[in-house]
Amino acid sequence: MSLILTSLLAAGVMQTPKQVRLDAVTTITKSVKIQKGTFTVPTKEPYDEKKDAAIKIVGDNLVVDFQGATLRGSSPTTEPDERKGTGIFVSGKNITILNANVHGYKIGLQARNSPGLKILNCDFSYNWKQRLLSGLDKEDGADWMSYHHNEKDEWLRYGAGIYLRKCDNFEVKGTKINGGQCGLMLMESNKGKIWNNDFSFLSAIGIGLYQSSDNRIMHNKIDWCLRGFSYGVYNRGQDSAGILIYEQSNRNVFAYNSVTHGGDGFFLWAGQTTMDTGKGGCNNNLLYGNDFSHAPTNGIEATFSRNNFINNLILECWHGVWGGYSYETKIVGNVFGYNTEAIAIEHGQDNEIVANQFHRDNDAINLWFNTAPPDPTWGYPKHRDTHSMNYRIAGNSFMDTRASALRINNSKNIDIENNAFLAPGKLFNLTGTNADLKFASNRVEGLAESTAIPADVKTSNNTVKAGRAPLPPASSLNQGDVSDYAKRFHLPWLPHPNVLAPANSTKGMRVRKEVAQYEVSPMKGGMNPFLKADALRGWRYMLVDNWGPYDFKSPLLWPREDKQGAGNTTIRRFEILGPKGSWRVAKTEGVEKISAQSGQVPGFVEVTLQKGKPGMTRVQLEYIGQATTDYRGIVTPAGKPVKFGFEKFFAPIDWTIKFFKWSEAENPSDPNSAPKESSFRAALAGTPLKEFKSDKLDFAGYAFDKVTGNDHYATVAEGIFEVPAGDYTLELTTDDGARLWLDGKLLIDDAWKYQGPTAYTRKLKLSGKHTIKVEHFQITGYAALKVSIRP
Repeated sequence: MSLILTSLLAAGVMQTPKQVRLDAVTTITKSVKIQKGTFTVPTKEPYDEKKDAAIKIVGDNLVVDFQGATLRGSSPTTEPDERKGTGIFVSGKNITILNANVHGYKIGLQARNSPGLKILNCDFSYNWKQRLLSGLDKEDGADWMSYHHNEKDEWLRYGAGIYLRKCDNFEVKGTKINGGQCGLMLMESNKGKIWNNDFSFLSAIGIGLYQSSDNRIMHNKIDWCLRGFSYGVYNRGQDSAGILIYEQSNRNVFAYNSVTHGGDGFFLWAGQTTMDTGKGGCNNNLLYGNDFSHAPTNGIEATFSRNNFINNLILECWHGVWGGYSYETKIVGNVFGYNTEAIAIEHGQDNEIVANQFHRDNDAINLWFNTAPPDPTWGYPKHRDTHSMNYRIAGNSFMDTRASALRINNSKNIDIENNAFLAPGKLFNLTGTNADLKFASNRVEGLAESTAIPADVKTSNNTVKAGRAPLPPASSLNQGDVSDYAKRFHLPWLPHPNVLAPANSTKGMRVRKEVAQYEVSPMKGGMNPFLKADALRGWRYMLVDNWGPYDFKSPLLWPREDKQGAGNTTIRRFEILGPKGSWRVAKTEGVEKISAQSGQVPGFVEVTLQKGKPGMTRVQLEYIGQATTDYRGIVTPAGKPVKFGFEKFFAPIDWTIKFFKWSEAENPSDPNSAPKESSFRAALAGTPLKEFKSDKLDFAGYAFDKVTGNDHYATVAEGIFEVPAGDYTLELTTDDGARLWLDGKLLIDDAWKYQGPTAYTRKLKLSGKHTIKVEHFQITGYAALKVSIRP
C-alpha cells in the first residue's frame, strides 16, 4: 500500500469512492474516482475566469482520483492561442487530486482558499500559449510580458497549467506541465512543497511566486522556459524565466533543480512596495545546488533584496548573476563559466563573493555605481544608501577571464583576499572614483601587462608570477563539431554527494567548507533532474519559433548559417533535429536547389535560395521514425509519416513613409492621451521631417530615425501590395497608438491609444492588388510600429 493511500486512510478521509464520468458532472463535493477515458468538456460561456470551470471540486477532506482520465477543453487540433476557459476549479481544505490529465484550456487547474491542497502525479501540459511574433531576424516588442502586479490576478492573462491563490501548506508532486506558456503560478501561498515535477518547454514561466514565502522547491526539471531569443541576433528573454519570484516572497528554498535555458534562470524582484518605500523585498531565499545555465539574459537575477546563492552551476549566460541593488547577499561556492559577465552588481552593499570558480568568463566580477541622479519620483533611493560599497571577495579561483577579472567603478571598501587569478586578460579594470580597495594574499599568474595592480590599490602579501595569455574565445555556436561544443559545459560541479549532475565531473570532489553551512538535505525520494551527459544543450539548442522553445519531440528543420551562392542566391545550411529516424523531400517552393533528397535524423542539408524573392519559400520534408509530439500536443505513432520543414512568406509592400512632429501641448489634459484629432491632422498637413521608400514597415526602439527624436512624433505610411488569392492574417504591432486602413476602409481603430508594444491581428481574404495606410503616434519612451501579412 502506498504511503499516500496509507496516510489518507489514517486521516479518515477515504470513503468508498463512486466512479463518475467527467461529462456527467459539473461539481464534485465528495471523494470520488473518475472513470477512465477522454472527455471534452469546454468551460461554459460566458464565464468568470476567477471562479468558473468545466469541473468544480468543492468541499473539505476530499480525494479525487482521476485514474488517468483526460479532461479536454477543446479539440487537440485547436491552435494553442485559441484555447480558453479553466479545466478544474478547487475550493476547500485538504483536497487531494490524483492522476489527472487536463489539456486544451487557458488554465488547467485553479485553486483558491484551499489550504492543504495536494496535486499529485497529474499532467497539465498543452494548454494555452500565445502565438509569438518575434522571428529569427528581429524581436517583436508585443512578445514582452510583465509580472509586476498580481493583486487583481493579472497573471491569469498569461494562462497557467496550475494557478494557486491562498493555498498554504500545499503540495505539488510528480506533475508535468510542458508545451504551454506558464507552469505553476503561486499567489499568497506559503509553506508548500513543489518537488519531482517537470515544468519544461514553456514559452514564459516554469514556476512563479508572488507574495509567497517559506516554500520548498526541490528536485524539479524546469528547463527551456524561454522566448525572445535568436542566437547572434538578439538575446532578450522578454521576461521569460524558469523561476520567477516577486513582491515580498521570503525564506523560500530552491535546491537541486535543473533550471537551464530559461530567459532568466531565476528572476527575483523585490516588488513595487519596496520600490516605493525602500522597505522589505524578496529576502532570505536560498538557492542551493541548482543548474541555472544557458540563460540568454541572467542565470540569476535578484534585485533590491538580500539572499544566498550557494553551490549553483551557471554557464553560458549574458550575466551569471545580475544583482542590482542587492545587499548582504552571499554568493558562495558557485561554478561560473563562459558567461559574458559572471557577476554584475550595480549599487550593491555588504555583499560577499566567496569560494567561487570562474572558467573562461569574459568579465568575472563587475561592480559599479551610476553617478547620474535617480528619477526624483522614485522612492527607493530616498530611503536607502545606494552606493557600491563594502564587498568581500575571497577564496575565489579565476581562470582565463578574457577581458577582466575585476571591473570596478565608483566603489569603495572592497576587500580582495586569498584569491587565485590564472591568465586574466586584465586583472583590474578600474574606472571612476574608487576608494579603499585592498588586495591581499592573492596569487596571480599571467602576462606582465595583464597582471598589473593599479597604484591606488592597497596591496600586501600577494604573489605575482609570469604566465600565459588567456585562452581564446570558444568556437562559434553555429559551426564546428557539436560534441566539441558540448564538452565545454562538463566542468566539475557537485550539487550534493547523493545528487550528482551526470554531465559534470565529481572525481575527487567534496562539499567545500564554505558551502557546507548552507547545505540542504535532499528530499527522500527526490529525483535527479539534471541534464544527461549526452543531452543537447547550450545556446546552440535554444530554438524559439512562433509557439515557443523547441522540445526535441518532433522533427525540425532549423536554419544555421548562410553563405553566398552563385549569382543572386544564398546557400542556407539547415540542421535537422528530432527523434531518430529518416527524412525525404516531400515538396519545395521558391527553392533553387537542395543538396540531398533524403537522409537521417539528426543531420544537415543545404538549400539554395533566391535572394529577396517575393512569395512563399517552402521546404517540406517527410519524417518516418519514432513517435512524435507536435506544438499542440498531438502524438503521431512511430512509423507514421510526419510532415515538417521551413517556410517564409515575403509580400513586399511598396511603402512611402513620412515622419512628422506633433506638440506635447496638443494633449495638455493627460500627458498619456492620444493627440487631439484636429491638431494631429494639422501636424500631418505640414512638411514631413523625412520622407522615404521601403519594402517593409518595421520600427522598434525610441527614435524611429535621428530626425524624430525620442518623443512626440508621428508616422504616416502608405503602401501598395499584391498577393495571390487566399486567407491571410494581417498583424500590426504598435507603441504607442496606431490605426490602419485597407483599401480605404478603416480596419484597425482600437489601437489608437497610449500603450506598450501590443499586437493587433485581423483575418482577411485577399486577392490581387491592395492599398494600405497606417498612422502612428509616439508619446514618450519606447516605440514600435510593425505591419506584416502572412498566409
